[in-house]
Amino acid sequence: MSDRAGRTGDALRETVRDLVARQLPDAVGTDLTPDLPLREAGLNSLGTVATLVAIENEFGLSLPDELMTPETFHSIRTLAAALASVVDADRDVTGVARGEDAVA
Repeated sequence: MSDRAGRTGDALRETVRDLVARQLPDAVGTDLTPDLPLREAGLNSLGTVATLVAIENEFGLSLPDELMTPETFHSIRTLAAALASVVDADRDVTGVARGEDAVA
């Protein structure tokens, strides 16, 4: 899992923004704000899938099927919130990550 996996809030949104920006034309990718609709920014279905794969690879997790909705991929803010819910669910009550991090 990446060292970014433990990030939350603004840091998590910034990581998501960077991953989304890689799927957009250079001119658009630099102007992403947290609430800009990603469709308006030029993120198409292929870019959405590429973003999903990049997020799952970066954080070493899989987004559950119930989060595969247009609402989740509406903006950087909604995508980061969905990711945060998965990252939080992947931690036990002591705050120690399950899975790969727990083996260390």
